[in-house]
Amino acid sequence: MDLSKKFTGLKIFFDLDGTLIDSKERLYRLFQHLIPASSLTFDEYWGLKKNKIDHRKILETKYYCAEQEVVSFNRNWMEKIESPEWLALDKPFKGVTNFLEAQKKENELYLVTARQFELSVLKQIANFGWINIFTKIFVTQQKVDKIDSIKNVITTNSNDWFVGDTGKDIETGKKLGIQTAAVLSGFLSRKELMEYEPDLIIDNVIDFKPLKD
Repeated sequence: MDLSKKFTGLKIFFDLDGTLIDSKERLYRLFQHLIPASSLTFDEYWGLKKNKIDHRKILETKYYCAEQEVVSFNRNWMEKIESPEWLALDKPFKGVTNFLEAQKKENELYLVTARQFELSVLKQIANFGWINIFTKIFVTQQKVDKIDSIKNVITTNSNDWFVGDTGKDIETGKKLGIQTAAVLSGFLSRKELMEYEPDLIIDNVIDFKPLKD
């Protein structure tokens, strides 16, 4: 790279799960594994999740779980959710690799995820052939908020973007003072995402077409 050339593109921050990769099968199948009594179909489970019905409420209202059972479920969930056998169920959304490669030619791309383990993220990204696409990869390890991972490391301006599938992603972009795009491919419905007032709502990340002033 010719360092004498001034960078004129955008900084684009991407969430991982639900934005670049489809992790719904992993989450659904782990839920079924941990709750053998569950008769929820894939669509029923995600219908609840997209309307912000969390696991606690599902367990308490549908399966009458006591507090200790909910605590045990949450502990087992966090222990297993990023293990290799479950991560193997993830797959990139169709067209995402070509989309990222095209965006990298004009913009700086950053990955920001709330995953627990950085090494597993790097291995997965490498398996997808994305390891050289991102300028930097931020993994919060469930220890800090996404905003805290970014704000003291990267200088942003109002033309930059944060692209994600959750309210937390939209809030992060707003706190950074940048534009926000919400994707419907992830974990919330359009109705739920609209409450966070993103600048843009799109079906999936490959529909994202950032413009520079």
